[in-house]
Amino acid sequence: MKTLLLPLLLAACPLVAVAAPAPPQPQPQPQNKNRTAAYVSDAVDIPLRAGASDRHKIIGAVRCGSAIQVLKVDAVKGYTQIRAPSGARGWLRSDQLTDTPSSREQLAGVRQELAQLQARHGDLKQHMDDAASKPSGEGLSYPQLYEEALQLRQQMAQYRKVAADTVAIDDRNKALQERVVTLERELQIVQQESQALRNENNNIRLLMGGVLLGACLLVAVLVPKIRERRRAQWSQL
Repeated sequence: MKTLLLPLLLAACPLVAVAAPAPPQPQPQPQNKNRTAAYVSDAVDIPLRAGASDRHKIIGAVRCGSAIQVLKVDAVKGYTQIRAPSGARGWLRSDQLTDTPSSREQLAGVRQELAQLQARHGDLKQHMDDAASKPSGEGLSYPQLYEEALQLRQQMAQYRKVAADTVAIDDRNKALQERVVTLERELQIVQQESQALRNENNNIRLLMGGVLLGACLLVAVLVPKIRERRRAQWSQL
């Protein structure tokens, strides 16, 4: 039965390869209005400003974890001029930059290594099964293969732990980025309120100066009249 199926499969392989359609393009997923659970997007954008301060306008944004090029560093103001992957140039806060790759990239590398280890583990397990089914002369390396399989399992457990830690770090990083954006907005509001208070203080000072000036003019006008009245009274006596 196997000898009959093998030629049929070999003859059908070219037909399958020729008739195989091209991989379909990814289509946007339709929105389900009846769904009861979803996930919040982890895409956080950092505002890109035209100058090295919060007062400059926002000219764009940079996605968290993007690899950028440092153009200039202003250590006094705590800002860094960068070039985004899109080619846009602007300023970011220096404390929002790091020398290490993002947790997302590290997680992708860990997952790739984990997939390679799983594939290697599967090959090794298949080899162990083949070695166990062969005669004793060819199955002498079974203990060594078993030890190597144990080592691979330990490495896989370590990579799973690292992947879990990377996910936790990534979540913490996202929370911190959102907190930075919130604090930046609150700082802008406080700066606007402070500017309004300064303007109000200036108006109060201007009003007080006008009142003092009017009082001085009034005294300057009344004092000579009072002196003239006193002289007239003394002259009558």
